[in-house]
Amino acid sequence: LYVLVSNGAFCSKIVELKLLKEVTPTATVKSSRIKICPGESVTLTADGGATYQWSNFMGTGNTQTVTLYQTTTFTVYAIGAKGCKSLNPATIRIEVTPEITSPLQDVEMCVGDKVTLDAGAGQGYKYLWSTGATTQKIVIDQWGIYSVEIDNGICKKVFEAKVLGAATPFVTAINYESIKKTVTITAENPPMNNTPSTLEYSIDNGITWQASNVFSNLLDNTNYTVLVRRVGTHCVGSLEFFTLQINNIITPNEDGINDVLDLKALGDFKNFTGSVYDRYGVEMFRFSKENPVWDGTVGGKRLPTATYWYKFQFEYPKSKAQMNWSGWIMLKNRN
Repeated sequence: LYVLVSNGAFCSKIVELKLLKEVTPTATVKSSRIKICPGESVTLTADGGATYQWSNFMGTGNTQTVTLYQTTTFTVYAIGAKGCKSLNPATIRIEVTPEITSPLQDVEMCVGDKVTLDAGAGQGYKYLWSTGATTQKIVIDQWGIYSVEIDNGICKKVFEAKVLGAATPFVTAINYESIKKTVTITAENPPMNNTPSTLEYSIDNGITWQASNVFSNLLDNTNYTVLVRRVGTHCVGSLEFFTLQINNIITPNEDGINDVLDLKALGDFKNFTGSVYDRYGVEMFRFSKENPVWDGTVGGKRLPTATYWYKFQFEYPKSKAQMNWSGWIMLKNRN
C-alpha cells in the first residue's frame, strides 16, 4: 500500500506500507483421559495457536490440569502470533462416572447362624470378594472381616464389612410360684443389627419353643434349664433353676409325713452346704452332700418345739451361678 502524506501546501511524501496477512488459526484440544472416576485429575492440551483463551481457566498456556467430581465440558480458542483468534473454540467433554457405592455394612450373628453380605448393584459392576467369590451377594457362617472390590470398567473401589459376634439374650429374673407350680421368665434382648426381634422360650432343652414366657405344671424339686432365643436365629441364652419345695413344718413322729427336712435333691449340685440355727443363731445341724436330711435332732437328741432358721447354698453346674436360700421352719417335737 502507498500513502501520500501532505501538509496541505507544497510539501508531500509518499509512504510505502506492507499489509501482512495471517492465516486464521484452528483450535484443537485433547485430554489425557476422557472418562475418569470422581476426584481424579486429567491434563488438557490445546493446539493450533501461539497462545490460548480458555473459558474454564485463567492463563494462556496450552495445558491445564484439573481435578473433577462431575462431568464437565471445556472450551478453548487458539490465538495466532499476530493476534488472530480462531473462529470457533475447540470443545472437549470429560465424563465423570458415577461414584461406586455399596450398602455393605458391619453385621452381627450368633454361632450357628448365617448372614448374607450384599455388595449392592450398579451399572457394569463386577465383584471380587476376599473369599474369592465374584457374585453380588455371599453367605457367611463365620465371624471375620470380609472385603469386596467393585469394578465398573473405569473405576475400582474396595468396601469392607465386619461380621461380629452378636450379644445373646439373657435371663434377668425367674419368678417361681411353688404353690401354682408356675414360673415366669424375664429376659433381656440386646439389639442386633439395629433390627427389632422377638424372643421365644423353652424349658425342655429346646425341644419345644413358645412365645409366652410363662410355664405351668412344673415338677417339685426338679432342675430346669431355661432357654431364651431370638426367633429365627441360634442366639440362645440359658439359665438353670431348681423348683425347690420346702415344707415350713416338720413333725418327727415317724408317721411318714413331714418327718424330716430333706434336701437330698440338692446333693448333686456343686458346693452344696447349709445349716440349721436356733433363734439365738447357734448352729444345730450342718447339711452336706453326705448328710442332706435333718430330723429335728442335734447329737441324736430331739430339739424342743420351736421355730428354727436355715441357710443353704449351691452352684448351678452350667451357669456357675450361686444360689443362696434361707428361711424358717417350725419343728414340732413330742416328748
